[in-house]
Amino acid sequence: MSRGLVIAGCLSGEKDDAGVEALVGELSRAVGADVTVRARTGGRPVGATVPEALCELRAAGVGRALVVTTHLVDGRLTRLCAEAVRDAAPGFESLRLAPALLAGAGDRLVVASALDRALPARPGRVVALAGHRGRECAAAFDQLGRTLAGLGREDVVVGTPESLPGLLEERAEGEVLLAPLLMALGTHARRDVLADLAGRLRASGAFVTPWPHSLSELPAVRELVVAHALSTLE
Repeated sequence: MSRGLVIAGCLSGEKDDAGVEALVGELSRAVGADVTVRARTGGRPVGATVPEALCELRAAGVGRALVVTTHLVDGRLTRLCAEAVRDAAPGFESLRLAPALLAGAGDRLVVASALDRALPARPGRVVALAGHRGRECAAAFDQLGRTLAGLGREDVVVGTPESLPGLLEERAEGEVLLAPLLMALGTHARRDVLADLAGRLRASGAFVTPWPHSLSELPAVRELVVAHALSTLE
């Protein structure tokens, strides 16, 4: 019986993104997917929704399917995705949902270590990581920041585009390396982080250098997503 893979989240409609393409290929090969589709869970109405993607798999004769999200935390969008999986489950022999990226302390350490390598410390500079808003995200960002601090990275601040200006006011450094804490370098990363937030920080007097990359470009992060997927299939 054929196996299907749905990759859902912020990378659903992104094209020409090397990290996204690498993640899609590595996931598809790792789980042995015969059919791979992308789906959206929120944001811009680009691409199929998760229920539509699962209908597509059923129409293709897929009996066993796995849904992998690119959400960092188990928040509102992940819960909506879980509801879609539960609703569609009767139409499959097996239908499972892999956990979000930061599912536990070990995951936070993997991601923090990957960020530590990708964004090395530099005297006089603070690294600002901007992710999605939401209560669950705020809690996860606080935990990730503590994990980075445990690695000696007191220069890193993690928050949302709304909270980071206030957090950075408390720092003495004048230089800010601004990076999206997102799996894809899509509209949210480019518009809300690298353009709007960067502009607000510059207006406040900070010297801002953008880091136009995504988490999916980091091999260790892709390996973690694949590991979550494989553990779900066991």
